[in-house]
Amino acid sequence: MKQFNYEFTGISDVSKALSEIYAYTQRNSFKSILFHLYTIEFKEDEIREIQQEIREMYPDAHIAGTSSNGDICDGHLAESGLVMAVSVFESTETKVTLLKCGPDMEDEIGTRICTIIDASEDIKAAELLITLKSLNSSKILERAEKCRNDVVIFGGGSAAKHIADSETMVIGDDGISHKGVVLVTYSGEDFHIDVHHATGWKPLGRDLTVTRIEDKRLYELDNLPAGNIYSKYLDIQADENFFANILEFPIMSNQHGYEVLRMPFSCNTEDNSFMLAADIKQGSKVNLSYGDPDVIKSDVEDVVWNVRSFAPQAVFLYSCGVRRLYWKYLINKETGPFSLIAPVSGFYSSGEIMRMGNYIIEHHVTLIAIGMREGAQAMSQPTGIGDKEIEVPEEQKMHGQLSMVRRLANFINVIEAERLSGDQDK
Repeated sequence: MKQFNYEFTGISDVSKALSEIYAYTQRNSFKSILFHLYTIEFKEDEIREIQQEIREMYPDAHIAGTSSNGDICDGHLAESGLVMAVSVFESTETKVTLLKCGPDMEDEIGTRICTIIDASEDIKAAELLITLKSLNSSKILERAEKCRNDVVIFGGGSAAKHIADSETMVIGDDGISHKGVVLVTYSGEDFHIDVHHATGWKPLGRDLTVTRIEDKRLYELDNLPAGNIYSKYLDIQADENFFANILEFPIMSNQHGYEVLRMPFSCNTEDNSFMLAADIKQGSKVNLSYGDPDVIKSDVEDVVWNVRSFAPQAVFLYSCGVRRLYWKYLINKETGPFSLIAPVSGFYSSGEIMRMGNYIIEHHVTLIAIGMREGAQAMSQPTGIGDKEIEVPEEQKMHGQLSMVRRLANFINVIEAERLSGDQDK
């Protein structure tokens, strides 16, 4: 497997990149070639030009991609244009299917994904790129997860330049859809994949019960208007600044034994309900959660070392756009260390998808790292790593100590535990 990553600011950049790839494929045999397109800026007509140019040079190539809240190239944020990540596989077969979703077709789409996966010979992994904001993703994933359980499944939700916008798209071989799923299958005995995730957000305060929810709109927690929780405990009001103020405080739920974050995107001022990025089961126990820089950094470092141990030939990072907003100008501190392991590309998403146990779970405020390679694991360490510690610039370190936010959160949680203990003693 050979990986090429390019960052474009205009259509004119594409030809030069394709010429470099063509020169490589003329000298080296390959089984399949897969182009990932991630774009924060390019419009549909520009994407179609790129699709046409790729297929003119490689008629059998496959193309998969998505709009984004930011692109990742060589471990850094690409804030304009488009990133083209090209995977040249020596022995792995890849296929791309664009599934457009009409009204109430989510169950059918999920079943088709399952059928395609089960029918693919020597399949090792499947990637899902979904317009999460325009359809009921839970129905799709619940049907898709019925497929054979030895297939690694990962992916992400299409996003927009402004994270709260709902107009997004996914990209297939020859088409584009604003309401659909792109399925990529990876098949071959010599293909290996490794997927890890990091959050870093921790529960805050007492358990709350979801007492009323309809689809993705959460109306009540503990029989009270859901928005009251944010105004009561965090002094965050249901106004035009609601989303900006809750970035550090998503809702944490437990799904199939895994901690999963859900981000409220907007709050209705009339009934104090809010719209979630994905649904939560009624009756579920949830918590407010908080983002602590030290904990987030530690979780990501664990993933870096796990990816390093796998010795990939390419790394894909699908990270929530909320993490980009949280870190602001420090965001490259999360993604940069991966570039010391292998070529890195990816995008900032509206949701992150990965199979965990028997379930395909839609995460939010999460970073997913996907390592790929062909062949046995290399005995030597990847270039640039070895036994050397991955360094973070001094100004980006969080002083290696407990931050104030974690100390305050610990104080709140201990007070709550003592209160509950006191109530039980009475």
